[in-house]
Order: sequence, then structure tokens, then C-alpha cells
Amino acid sequence: MTRVLLVGSGAREHAIASSLTKSPNVELYAAMSSRNPGIMKLAKDSRVLKITDAEAVSDYVNRTQVDFGVVGPEAPLVSGVADAITQLGIGCVGPTRKLALLEGDKAFCRELLAKHDIEGNPTFKVFTDAPSAESYLRKVGPVAIKPAGLTGGKGVKVTGEDLPTKQSEIAYAREILQSKIGGVGKLVVEERLDGEEYTLQAFVDGRSVHAMPPVQDHKRAYEDDLGPNTGGMGSYSDRDHLLPFISKQDLETSSQIMVEVVNALRTETGEEYKGILYGQFMLARGSNEEKPSPKLIEFNCRFGDPEAMNVLPILTDDTDFVQVCERITDGNLSPKQIKFRPCATVCKYLVPSGYPENAVAGVVISVDEDAIERDGARCFYASVDVKDGRIVTTASRTIGLVGIGDTIADAEKISEKAMSHVRGPLRHRTDIGTAALLRKRIEHVRSLETRRQLIDTPQAGTT
Repeated sequence: MTRVLLVGSGAREHAIASSLTKSPNVELYAAMSSRNPGIMKLAKDSRVLKITDAEAVSDYVNRTQVDFGVVGPEAPLVSGVADAITQLGIGCVGPTRKLALLEGDKAFCRELLAKHDIEGNPTFKVFTDAPSAESYLRKVGPVAIKPAGLTGGKGVKVTGEDLPTKQSEIAYAREILQSKIGGVGKLVVEERLDGEEYTLQAFVDGRSVHAMPPVQDHKRAYEDDLGPNTGGMGSYSDRDHLLPFISKQDLETSSQIMVEVVNALRTETGEEYKGILYGQFMLARGSNEEKPSPKLIEFNCRFGDPEAMNVLPILTDDTDFVQVCERITDGNLSPKQIKFRPCATVCKYLVPSGYPENAVAGVVISVDEDAIERDGARCFYASVDVKDGRIVTTASRTIGLVGIGDTIADAEKISEKAMSHVRGPLRHRTDIGTAALLRKRIEHVRSLETRRQLIDTPQAGTT
């Protein structure tokens, strides 16, 4: 019997728990920040505790005598929970605190890529004082402004989308530094890139990097990519394990960037990265490039949420996820141990009314899990709680519903149909995975190439 600890309580962790418990002879133990009904149903034992408290997690490990741990969210990794688990003499799928700086400090990430001359790093500047940031912002064009620390995917603001004027850029930079948004007291200002984002996740065993199918997430809160950034309203993947707007070469370039970053981290820290590495990339064209190429937006040190829900359910039946995790921790993972079915997936998140700015919390909802499964969808509980046997919303995302099909269109229909089996004051983006939105993505990338051609082609009447 293999005893596994899972840290975390969101939809990502529910998807991880589901994959872990498919393996034979497994007992799951869960350390959660709230009562996730999906995880509780799968676990032999679960405890609600402060998951960023390394000592509390260590105490739970000692009580349960697990064989290894899997840390889902980023905050426990940055707090050193993986360090605490490995110090007890067992393996952990999740990097140490020093390595988790790759996500926990965006300035560290950018400077690492620059120092090691790794491809895909946009122009950037790091600031710790407001006057210097203001002086720089007054001189440059469109930018992306990011708190260096963790903000749950909601801290990035972009010129023309969230920041309409130069004064709004300066005001946000001041707010980050004065309020220490992200907890680091630093901000990163990057050139604004124009392109299409995609996520590439990989299993990393310290030396080798094994990529998963790419996924495209949708951060904006409302239909047609409008509204503020969120933790992610939904995502999709394609059956050929590409995306409609990226090529195999783009994927290989992205994978190579991840390999070089893992090597650079080992050089800088003396430690081996063991866990999940998540690269958020954008297919964008630089000022001196003839066509779009992968640019790194950021690295995360764990599965994506929602992207975990796209890739984990399509692991083949002969891929033992527990064994994959064990091989990660002992540094001996083989690509032969990892296979994904040729399926498309679409994940859509149900969120509370008013989300993200004024989300209504504490509302009871009902979920017909059997009906969702009969429709061919998967249900993953996110930020909910269980009170008096009933499922109650929090102020964050509620449930991810995943459709799996032969095509993106099939998967989208399955996910959308499953929505009718959840009752309560919730909403979702109906456009994720639709033909219209996919067409918009493809045309956007094509327009980047067209614009370059127009720039390079002499106009009539010119010399």
C-alpha cells in the first residue's frame, strides 16, 4: 500500500487526487485549507489546516506516515512546505523554497533568464522605489506591470487594457510598491507583447523535463476576453497535443526554454528541481523578428488551475500517476511512463455572482455529480466549503466542469451541457472552446505575420 499526502484543496488538487487514486493500492491523505467534497470523498483521511504552515504539515505527515507528498498550490511551496516534507526523509513532488522563487519572485525569474541568456525573455526592468519606476514609465511605450510576488494570477496590468493612461501606469506602480502587493516590495515592468498565450506544463525529475499537451487558459472574467484578470475562467486542449495557432517547432522551442531554466536553477542554487514546471508562454513577434516565436510570460512551480484539469484526465489507463510521482522524487522518470490519450478537452469554471470584484459568498449550491458523469463530463470542486452536509460557495471560483471529446467542439458541447446539473447563483464564460473564439485566436496570430509583411513591403510611390 502506497500512502500519499496531497496538500491543497482547489479544483487543481481535486484533479490530482482523482489521478492519484486511480492507481492500485493507494491511500490518499489530504491537508486542505477548506473542505473540498471531491477530495474528501477520495481520501482515507483529510485535515483542514493552514497549508502554508510547514510545521503543521510536517505534524500531519508524521501522524499519517505517508510515503511521499504532492504539493498543489504555489503558496505552500514558497513557504517551504516541500523543504519540510523532504527533511522528514520522504520525497515531494514540488520544489523547495529556494527553487520556488522562480514563481514567488518574478524579478528572480527574469534575471535568471537574462543571466543565462535563455531565449524568449522580453525586455524588462525591476524597481524597488516609486520615483525610479515613474521616471522609467514616462520614457517607454506600452508595458505590462507586475508585482514581483504572488497575487493569485490577478496582479498583472497591461497598458491599453487595464491601464488606459500613463498616469494610471504610474499610479499602479506606486500602489504595488507602497502597499507591497505580492509581499515582495518589488515590481517588474516588461515590454507589452502582442500575441496569443498558451501554457506548457512538464514533469521534472531534477534532470529531465517531460512536457504535457499544451493548453490555452482564459484569464479575463467576461465573454470575449473582457473584464479584469482572474485566476482563470477556463481552458482547452486539442487532440493532436498542439493548439490551433502553434506549431511543433513552437512547442519544441518552449520545451527547450524549460530545460535550460531547470539547468540554470541547478547551477544557481545547487538544488535539483523535482515537481511540476508550468511555463506561461506567448506566441508573439519581437521588433526584429519576421514571424512570431515563443516568449516567456512567467513560470509557475506547480500544475496550472485550470490547466491541470485538461491534462490529468487524459492520461492513459496504463499511465500510473503514482508511479510517475515516485519517479519524479527519486530522479528517474522515463518518457515511456507518461502517455496521453488523443482527446480534446474544454474546461469551464462556474464562479459566484459578482466574481471577481464583488463575489457573493456563503451561498448553498447543489451538484448532480451522477448526471454530470452521464453527460461525459468531469466535475472538479474548487473554492467551496462543506457546512452541515451542504456545499457552500466562497468568494473565489466554485467548480470546474471538463468535457472530453474527439474535437474541441465536441468537448465544448459536453462541458456546456453539464452546466445544467449545477444549481445556484453561479455564472460561467460560455464562449470558451467555441469555434468563434478559436477563430479569433488563429486570426490574431496570422495578423502578427501580416503586419510584419506590411511593414517590410515598400508602399507605392516611395523609394
